[in-house]
Amino acid sequence: MNAILINNYMKYTISRTKRNVIILSSLLLILNVLILRLFFFFTGPTKIDTIQIVIQKIIFLIPYGYLMLAFFYYFRHYKLKVLQISILTILIMDVILRANLFTKMFDSTWKLIFFLTTNAIWIIATISLIIFLFKIKIKDYPGILSIRKYAISMLLFFVLATTVLFFIKPNNRFSTQQLVELTSAIPYIFTIDFAIKLYLNE
Repeated sequence: MNAILINNYMKYTISRTKRNVIILSSLLLILNVLILRLFFFFTGPTKIDTIQIVIQKIIFLIPYGYLMLAFFYYFRHYKLKVLQISILTILIMDVILRANLFTKMFDSTWKLIFFLTTNAIWIIATISLIIFLFKIKIKDYPGILSIRKYAISMLLFFVLATTVLFFIKPNNRFSTQQLVELTSAIPYIFTIDFAIKLYLNE
């Protein structure tokens, strides 16, 4: 894509309110990660009842969904269809994984297959997102560099979270996992940067 596209379409703008909501959503996600992971790090394995789990997931999914939709509308404005599909796929897979849908409907083997399939789709969508983001000229799209950094940091976190525990002794795994999970707050720094770089329509 190049500057010709920008000449054909007006630059993407948002209201000051929407910018503030993106920033607020990002801050909520960062706080959610920090509070939850530090709590488990200092208290150790603690059983949480079903209601608390549901509340925690809702607290995460609402601002997370808003951020993903903000990316989606950004891509839709510039007619970047592959990126639209990728970001929606990522959102759907994340919602499925965090909501643990259908887990009571299958035995353990099907749960594992479902989990691995969902993760595989998420990885493919994220890699596709990164590839096509690198095909776009940064100077033509304000905020695109921030989305690129967000996608890369999310993929790196996934790789780190799924590999580091193999190198840790069993008695240190839980505390190490909480420390690794803390890094999942980093991508949302880039969503704040994304909001700041967008043009306001006021």
